[in-house]
Amino acid sequence: MKKAKQVKVLNTPNLDNEISLKLIASAIKARRTQLGLDIHTASMLCGVSVVTLSKIEKASNGVRFESVLKVLKAHGIECKIVNWSRF
Repeated sequence: MKKAKQVKVLNTPNLDNEISLKLIASAIKARRTQLGLDIHTASMLCGVSVVTLSKIEKASNGVRFESVLKVLKAHGIECKIVNWSRF
């Protein structure tokens, strides 16, 4: 039987930065590793393919926004629109 590969835990990126694909990708990957999930297990839990999750974590173009939202939700990362009338 194969020994499970250890997941290297990544630090949480600075979440005060302006939102970008790179920040979302970094946050998702950091959260996945902090949960101790390898990419294969995480993709199953999120309901997306390993290829899709890998593209999301690399901030690649061509990923459906619906897939990103599924991954965010499955990782417990809240994404919301703030009331712009406050600005």
